[in-house]
Amino acid sequence: MKTPKKTPDFKALELKLNENTKSPHVIYFKEHSVREHTNDKPSGRTLFIVNVPPYADEKGLMNAFSAAGTVQSVIFSTKPNSTSTDTNLNTFIKQPQKPSFKVCYLVFKKVSELDKALKLTKLCPMNSNGHEIKLGMKKWIEEYNNSIETHKAMKERIEAFMKNHDKKSEEEEKQEKALEQEDSEGWVTVTKKGKVQSFARSEKVENKIMAKEEKNKKRKELKNFYTFQIRESKMKHIVALRQKFEEDKKKIAQIKQSRRFKPF
Repeated sequence: MKTPKKTPDFKALELKLNENTKSPHVIYFKEHSVREHTNDKPSGRTLFIVNVPPYADEKGLMNAFSAAGTVQSVIFSTKPNSTSTDTNLNTFIKQPQKPSFKVCYLVFKKVSELDKALKLTKLCPMNSNGHEIKLGMKKWIEEYNNSIETHKAMKERIEAFMKNHDKKSEEEEKQEKALEQEDSEGWVTVTKKGKVQSFARSEKVENKIMAKEEKNKKRKELKNFYTFQIRESKMKHIVALRQKFEEDKKKIAQIKQSRRFKPF
């Protein structure tokens, strides 16, 4: 019997803005280990971090793990995922994200630097001489100013988005044309752009189809299954009996009047 492979436990360290921070947040991290690694999260060089505070940014986390080595890239996400992250051109209109705790993938340049990061006993402050994480009113002013996009930047983003869209459309069209080609056995794959030959429906054919559908509908319908159906069927039966009784009374009255009534 094979023993299951033990997964590495998370390591906990305090994440401080600066050396004088009295109430730091605690982050938990370990090596990012999944079955299939992507290009943006390579195996042996990616650190998986959870409980990252909302105010932490890329430069701040790079400063925090600077004692381990050079950080190549920082990828933020709202929840853990094993797929590649491409946030540049997938959506043109960027939805504002609510400030909340997040997860992070920290990619080092070397495998040895990841090993050093896992052995750290203390993290460096996120703020440095050339970088300061702004909080409160300063942060809101900066976010508002950054939300206003210049005409040049918007034009570049539109052109990049349309270029990526046209490229994807061209690839999809080529794939569909390749599928529509007849294979060695004579089969042809019908795509969404292909035309489907339809037959002309006459009135007789339509009536036949409608009658068949009505028959199938009645077959599928459950009779006397629910309580209200049983109650309604009983009421209808009683009404039918009363109606027949009244009709029989009228018939008897007519026979009596015509003097042809012979009960025995």
